[in-house]
Amino acid sequence: MTSAAQIIKANLNEKKYPFLDIDYLKSQYEKEKDNLDFVFDNYIIIGIGGSSQGSKAVAHALSKKNIFYFDHLNSKEIKRTLRLIELKDTGFMFISKSGSTSEVLTLFDHLVEELKDKIDISKNFLAITEKNTAPLYTLADHLGIKIIEHDPNIGGRFSIFSNTGTIPISLFNNNIENFFQGFNQSLDSFIIDKYSPGDFSPEESAMKKFDLIKSGKKINVMLFYGDELYELGNWLKQLFAESLGKKRFGYLPIVSRMTQDQHSLLQLYLDGPDDKFFEIYAVNSNESNDFIDITLTNHKDAMIKTLETEGLPIVKICNYSLENDDKIILQLGKIFASSILEVLILAELGGVDPFGQDAVEKQKNFLK
Repeated sequence: MTSAAQIIKANLNEKKYPFLDIDYLKSQYEKEKDNLDFVFDNYIIIGIGGSSQGSKAVAHALSKKNIFYFDHLNSKEIKRTLRLIELKDTGFMFISKSGSTSEVLTLFDHLVEELKDKIDISKNFLAITEKNTAPLYTLADHLGIKIIEHDPNIGGRFSIFSNTGTIPISLFNNNIENFFQGFNQSLDSFIIDKYSPGDFSPEESAMKKFDLIKSGKKINVMLFYGDELYELGNWLKQLFAESLGKKRFGYLPIVSRMTQDQHSLLQLYLDGPDDKFFEIYAVNSNESNDFIDITLTNHKDAMIKTLETEGLPIVKICNYSLENDDKIILQLGKIFASSILEVLILAELGGVDPFGQDAVEKQKNFLK
């Protein structure tokens, strides 16, 4: 009997996943990056969900202070951010695969109207979208704004290694090669089924989760120790929820910021309904002499022991070193790729299509 992981490996060899075709993705990145004249002191990335969350997770892990994300419709926050920065020294990047994302178009129209007399829109604006007749492409083209074409075969939540992710990341990190290296290492480890210490097997994680889902566990609590990793949790949340939540399959991912949530949700986690399984993502502070770091690590270790003592299932424990930018981006390349492989295996096990999101369209039908 062919295993789910073997099916995914065969699909990889047959290049059925353009979002995991590293040679193609690198060539597309290099082609666009070499021709990209978009250098500013600050950047604002405008995109919703998978269009922006991947690069946001990287920027957050790298603690970048000159990168802002308009992935919301909070008008007060948008105005506050625009007041904080020097507008002429700021690049605005709009990302929408379809070119018709309501929130992105609203922000595009708002920012064009707000900034057209203050900066050179054609210079300071950039769009990443499909070449089609949708509004974003049409409007950007009309205003002379540079457009990078979004691959129509790569959906948002799987787009982290495409230009949707790598172009924004290249604005605040000079070694995108390390990102691709982590990606490649993850693929190689999966193909030969051999992992370095600290890395996790997507197949093993998927099998654990599938068994837990079948046993009635429907909530995945992801505990994050270290705020630098929090936006990674939001990327994981979308990847697993939107890819697997079909035909009554899937589970609810919860991104839990620790230690704050110990004072609000821990009672429920430990003594509430027996419907949860856990993952732990932590900044590795074992060599730090900072008392705050030591306290955070102590809380993490105490949580692990508590979950084990209570017999609550832990799928994986991931520790990341955040002391060196090149190492950070390599580690992120690994976890992005491994998580995508994990979700593909789970989808195969659950008999669902990981790429569609038909239910999301139901809400869009009611938008005015």
